[in-house]
Amino acid sequence: MPKGRVPVAETPARRSKGLFGGASRTSTAPTQSTTDDADQSESSSAKKKYAYGAGALILIFIGAQLASSVVYGLVEANTSYDFTSPAGVGAAIGQASSQYATGTAFAIAVPPPLWLTALMQIPLWVGLGGAPIWFAVKKGKGIVTDLGLRMRALDAPIGLAIGIASQLILVPLVYLALRPLLGVKDVSAAARELTDRATDPLSIVLVFLIVGIGAPIAEEIYFRGMAQRIFGRRLGPWAAIMAAAAFFALTHLQPLQFPALLLFGVILGFMAWRTGRIGPSIWAHVGFNVVAAIGLVFHIGPS
Repeated sequence: MPKGRVPVAETPARRSKGLFGGASRTSTAPTQSTTDDADQSESSSAKKKYAYGAGALILIFIGAQLASSVVYGLVEANTSYDFTSPAGVGAAIGQASSQYATGTAFAIAVPPPLWLTALMQIPLWVGLGGAPIWFAVKKGKGIVTDLGLRMRALDAPIGLAIGIASQLILVPLVYLALRPLLGVKDVSAAARELTDRATDPLSIVLVFLIVGIGAPIAEEIYFRGMAQRIFGRRLGPWAAIMAAAAFFALTHLQPLQFPALLLFGVILGFMAWRTGRIGPSIWAHVGFNVVAAIGLVFHIGPS
């Protein structure tokens, strides 16, 4: 029987235990108007339960990607930087050798500086991280209720420990298991395109701001705070966790990184669901990304 619906019965009133065990008289014969009022109240509350849903989720994602693409196109059109050329001395030597061998004029492509790359991430971060907050504040019940955006003192140490362990233990185990299928692949190639440009203190700081702070906060607000909770309205907890993790992994557009990102997304989703907040998952994401950045910037770990 649906919640809130009271059956209409013709049995007489009987005695039942009150809240603290005392006897009280209860009636089981409400009028038809009472039942109708309950039905109307139930229908009204169902309609007003969620002020936004999957439509807002899709709109935010598309809007963030479009804003990022527009900024990218404007910068590319109005600067002389080559956004397709890999960074580093080795890449420059390779270009020069190729041009010398073919007899063409030397023209070494220069990738954009990291400060410009950092600025170009802002539209994406504002879209993925800022738009859900706007919906929660203006349309919903606030950032805590709608997104679980809050932290406790233990979130940082526990989250960082889980994120670091995931990067150092989970990721190697995943690709060790997949080696018979994938062979030996450089799964860090895409990230290395960014970290290879960190050749001075300022650029190193920018790398950690991009991958260690900006990306984790924006992505956790969107994927675990908004997407997973919206999926959970129609799916069970584990199905919602898996759906959000798959969405998270797919949107990185890195096929080789997909297995590790999917499993890490499940870990982040479980943390958010189990605690009822995204503070732990934000810190875990920070730890995961920072360890990867340290290894790539300072050439620590397997090559």
